[in-house]
Amino acid sequence: MTTRTISLALSFAAMAVTQVSAVRAENIPENLKGSGEVVVAVDGGSYEAALRKAFFDPFTKDTGIKIVVVPSNPGKLLASVKVGQPDADLTSVSGGEFPGWISKDAVEPMDYSFFAKETLSAMPEQLVDKNGVGALLYSAVIAFNTNKFTADGRHPDNWVDFYDVKDFPGKRALPKCERILAGGLLAGALLGDGVSPANLYPLDVDRGFAKIKQFRPNVGRWWSGGAEAPQSLISGDADMAVSFNGRIAMAKQEGAPIAFTWNQSLLQYDYWVIMKGSPNKENASKFLAYISRPVPQSQFALAMRYGPVNKEAFGLLPKEIAADLPGAPEIADKQIFENYKWWAEMRPDGRTNYDDAMSRCVEMLSQ
Repeated sequence: MTTRTISLALSFAAMAVTQVSAVRAENIPENLKGSGEVVVAVDGGSYEAALRKAFFDPFTKDTGIKIVVVPSNPGKLLASVKVGQPDADLTSVSGGEFPGWISKDAVEPMDYSFFAKETLSAMPEQLVDKNGVGALLYSAVIAFNTNKFTADGRHPDNWVDFYDVKDFPGKRALPKCERILAGGLLAGALLGDGVSPANLYPLDVDRGFAKIKQFRPNVGRWWSGGAEAPQSLISGDADMAVSFNGRIAMAKQEGAPIAFTWNQSLLQYDYWVIMKGSPNKENASKFLAYISRPVPQSQFALAMRYGPVNKEAFGLLPKEIAADLPGAPEIADKQIFENYKWWAEMRPDGRTNYDDAMSRCVEMLSQ
């Protein structure tokens, strides 16, 4: 490890210790304590590590309820719910996919009786849904290897740059179809083809897929798991990648030669959902009430650099960190909100725009 990396690690550890102490100083409501377990399906890598540090381990210590982690596999999980034997009690889904899970009758209604009033009042209205509660704010960003493009020099700064292999040569990493919304695949392609952010929605699906199809020879890796995007930059499979801001920030903090731009980043959010037929529904509700409080949210933002869903958490973070998180006022004018309503709209054939785009994407990439 370099001196700089060690210094960063020590600074991060010091901040984390301060926040952990704050967590322990809180009085944990009696209604959140219990026994048994909660099975949570999540992506691995640095995301799972951050969840363990900020949510899972403190929750178990404070409440006595064990967290069991299983790998995220949405298709398998939905199939298990359909037969009445869910593989997990909880998982998180993107805001764009959220309506589809509801239409499939795959989630339990939320029980907000376990949430403190001050917790609910500090959360944006759209993140307190009857079928799910906000998990995090995040952004699909344009990232790059700083050995190829220097962060303080000429580097890709928008989607047109990302799709311009003449002025910015090198391989790219793009999300696979299952990340078509969360990873900004279709929206990014349209912005890269010259569509202005103001005119992005409704998406011109034909134009977007034409751009992606044309660009395929320049893709060094198609990724599905969030950890794969920064890894593609580190391994040399790609010089530039669409990634999630938290993944890049954590890899950079650990010394990886990568960076990203907030310019034209796609602001999104996930929901936690309790699976239909969950045998541990009450414990799952307790877990969600616990982690939605300000201190756990600030812990997670420190660990993963995703925006907290509780606005009170920003005040518990160092100012330089709080100002550089998705949803922060300081970068709001650089970000583009995804339009989840468009993705959930029904087409004349009875499918949503999301379902239609997904099937077309799979067909295109299988050719």
